[in-house]
Amino acid sequence: MDGARIDGTSGGSRREFLKTAAATGGATAAALGAGEPAWAAPPAASPTTLPLVTLGKTGQKVPALGMGTSWVLQAGFVQAALHAGVRYIDCSETYEGGYCEKVLGEVLERTGLRKEVYLVTKNSRAKVGGPRAYQAYLNRLNASLERLRTDYVDCYYLHGLTGREIPLLQDPDVKVAFEKLKQSGKIRFCGLSCHDDRLPEIVTAAAECGWIDQIMIQYNYRTMGQDSIRRALDLAAKANLALVAMKTQGGAGSFREANPAPKFQELVDKGFKKQAAAIKTVFADGRMQAVVSEMTNRDMLRENIAAAAAPVLSARDQKLLEEYRQATAHLYCHGCGHHCEPAAGGVAVADILRFLRYDEVYGKRRRARELYQALPAEARNLAAADLAAAQAACPHGLPVVELVRRAQDTLG
Repeated sequence: MDGARIDGTSGGSRREFLKTAAATGGATAAALGAGEPAWAAPPAASPTTLPLVTLGKTGQKVPALGMGTSWVLQAGFVQAALHAGVRYIDCSETYEGGYCEKVLGEVLERTGLRKEVYLVTKNSRAKVGGPRAYQAYLNRLNASLERLRTDYVDCYYLHGLTGREIPLLQDPDVKVAFEKLKQSGKIRFCGLSCHDDRLPEIVTAAAECGWIDQIMIQYNYRTMGQDSIRRALDLAAKANLALVAMKTQGGAGSFREANPAPKFQELVDKGFKKQAAAIKTVFADGRMQAVVSEMTNRDMLRENIAAAAAPVLSARDQKLLEEYRQATAHLYCHGCGHHCEPAAGGVAVADILRFLRYDEVYGKRRRARELYQALPAEARNLAAADLAAAQAACPHGLPVVELVRRAQDTLG
């Protein structure tokens, strides 16, 4: 597979990126702006020992590592994360039906740490434009604030923005709605999250619309070398948006294999930890300022804190990560449904494979089933789909037929 096009770039381009990232990780501070080092040492009185970063034009200093909460959150674990220095927490009205917001609200109120935490929540149930935009967003935000037991959030996102929803960023009523929420003091900054296959277009629109302060995007070592994404991020960085990476481990977790690759076992035997290497690669990108990671146990919390505290990828792990990427490239869906879905007759291949990964890699069986079964009937009508044509159209060589049928058997 050496030299083959994976992630939208040549193998050589990808290796060159990793080489550059490893070499420049220590120089990230200079790359992100004179006078405001990205890895500035926290002040002596800071409640966290994690490196601090400045979130673009918000001017807010936050720990480089944030905690994602899309799982059955436990109060004890939230307290452990806070005790370990986590002061950036990302949640949503839809995570576990709002349960994560309730847990966070209870813990932050009880510990008295609300004002020390940069708190993000998201709107996914009222992404509307036009004259009714303000009331729709206000109603959903108020419900989140009640669960979170606070009168404001630091940033409020349009959650999971898709290519079809780009016009919302250009809608004057949506802009006015978010500006009024700011003026009311209920939110401090405006943002969006995205893992759509039209991500570069969405990032570009966010950089150009003028009212978005912060974006969180799917970004990992498999996708970060794609030219269109890099160009879009350059625009976002030039606009001084706060840039946050999510699903950094999406590239580390691949679909399960019937027979695990012997090559990967060799890497494990060498002591290679792909999760730590994956997150360090993102930290080394001078444009990304912070990483939000879903840490569901104390081992993951400890390992991610260690990766954030020493973000430079070693030459050894750089080489091993590239070997792992090449060995498993055919087992990771990049979400580029515009290639395979037209050939499949409209079946939502990219979404289906994302839900399968939630089940097989993240262990989120219930959530994966709920998302799969919530798809419109035509989006999962495999009887009318030409999966062989979709597989032939996949630029990354995924076994689309096998994976989609496995998703149907597992999640249907």
